Amino acid sequence: MRDIEEPSRTRLVLDPEGFARRERLVAYEIGNTLLMLNLELQQRFALRAEDYQIFLLIVISTVQRFARAPVANEAHMGRMPLPPEESGSISRRRISETLDIPFETVRRTVAGLLARDMIVERHRGCLSTSGGTLARLGEVALPERMARCFLTVSNNMIRLGAAQLAETEKTPATNNRLRAFDQTAEPERQPSQ
Repeated sequence: MRDIEEPSRTRLVLDPEGFARRERLVAYEIGNTLLMLNLELQQRFALRAEDYQIFLLIVISTVQRFARAPVANEAHMGRMPLPPEESGSISRRRISETLDIPFETVRRTVAGLLARDMIVERHRGCLSTSGGTLARLGEVALPERMARCFLTVSNNMIRLGAAQLAETEKTPATNNRLRAFDQTAEPERQPSQ
């Protein structure tokens, strides 16, 4: 992913010793967050687990070309759908290989996603989202909640001693910002059972 802002930002780094001492708790924080977010997305799109996984890969593939472009098109950084010329795509065969799902299963799932207008086939075999996926999620503030969950994981890694500010970044000003950042309201999460 490209850098959008100036290069002198506060950065976190993994503390290998602290991580080793708290690895189980860090793994739980990460795993629980990923599970809860994926379940919420899966339910939001009303898809079964395997269908959701295929759809998510198509979503990421649609945005990947734009995200990796060397020059940022500021007009497309928000929720508006990406124009087809800036969208990426993926084939059924590549989905099957990437997810290790039988090709016939991918073919059936893609047919269902096409029938529901969740994806489009722009050229023979080139699948991408139909546009507006981010805008639909934004209507219920899901991308923001997801970002907050990842920030919570980062804050918990700092609290557990598994992450810290990069040595070159530690100054009284950045330490104060980090303390203020750590005290932000955390989203409500229900732990997995």
